[in-house]
Amino acid sequence: MLPEGVVGTTPDSFEIEFKGGRKALFGNPRNIAFQIGDYAIVDVERGQDIGRIVREGGDVSKKLKDKGIQGPILRRATRRDLASLEELREKEAEAHRICQQLIARQDLPMKLVDVEYQFDGNKIRFYFTSDRRVDFRKLVRDLAGIFKTRIEMRQIGVRDEASRLGGYGRCGRYYCCRGVLTDFDPVTLKMVKEQHLAPGSPKISGGCGRLMCCLRYERGFYADSGKEFPKLGTKVEMGEGKGRVVAVDIFRRRVTLSDEEGKTVTVTIEDFKKGRITAVGTEETPPVPDDYWGEPEERAPADEEADEA
Repeated sequence: MLPEGVVGTTPDSFEIEFKGGRKALFGNPRNIAFQIGDYAIVDVERGQDIGRIVREGGDVSKKLKDKGIQGPILRRATRRDLASLEELREKEAEAHRICQQLIARQDLPMKLVDVEYQFDGNKIRFYFTSDRRVDFRKLVRDLAGIFKTRIEMRQIGVRDEASRLGGYGRCGRYYCCRGVLTDFDPVTLKMVKEQHLAPGSPKISGGCGRLMCCLRYERGFYADSGKEFPKLGTKVEMGEGKGRVVAVDIFRRRVTLSDEEGKTVTVTIEDFKKGRITAVGTEETPPVPDDYWGEPEERAPADEEADEA
C-alpha cells in the first residue's frame, strides 16, 4: 500500500497549481513519482515555470481535460529552486510597486491586482481589473524598459481577482473559487430562486460582490430535495378561503402559506400533502421578506454571464 498522500508511482499527468490559484494539466512523460504538495519544474511557452502538484491527472475536471495537456513536467523542484521561488516573490512585490506608480503617472483606468514572474524570468504577468478597455501600450513599453523581459498584461474579472488574492467567506471557510472549485461556471438568479432565497439579500453575494459560487454546486441538493415541495405561489384551499405558498423550508420540512387577508400559517409537508390546512396566524411562522414579491432582477446582483461580458 502506498503511503498517505502518494497518488501513484507513474501517473501520466498531474494538475499543477501556480501562484494565485492558476491551474493547468501537465504530462509526465518521464514517469516521475510525486506526492501531493510536491513542487515540479514544467515546460511552458517561452521557458520554464514552477508549480505545486495538487491532483493526479485522472481526477481533474472534464473542463480542465478539455483544455488539454499544457506541456511536460521536466523534473522535481530542488531546494535551490524553492529558494529561488522565494526570491521571485520579493521581486514580484517590487514590480507591483513600480507598476502601480506608472499606472498612477499615466492616469490609466485600471486596478493592478497581482504580479507573477515566470520561474526562469523570461516573462512577467501583470493582472488587472477594469470596467473598460485599457490602452496600456505605453505602460508595457515602460515596464519592458525597466525589467528587460517580456511583459504580459492580463485583464481579469472580479471573481478571478478574489480567486487570486484569496480570503474567507461569510461561512468562515476559505473562498471556494480558490479552494474547491477549478472552473468558473455562471451563477445565476435562477439558482437563487430554486433555493428559496431572497434575491435582494446581500447575504448571497461573495467577497467579489457577485453571487456566491456555492449557489451553483449546492443547486443539485436543492433540486433533489425540493421535488416533494410545492412551488412558491402555488394556490391552495385554506379552510373556507384560498391561499398560496409563500415559503418552504426543506430542512425543517415545512411549508408557509398566506391567506387572502395576508395571515400566514406554517405546516409540515406531510400535513400539506394531506390537506390539513386550517389555522392561520401561527406565532412560529417565519417572516416573509418584504421584497420577496418584487422584481428581483432590479435589485439582485447581476448575472455572472452579463458581468463578464
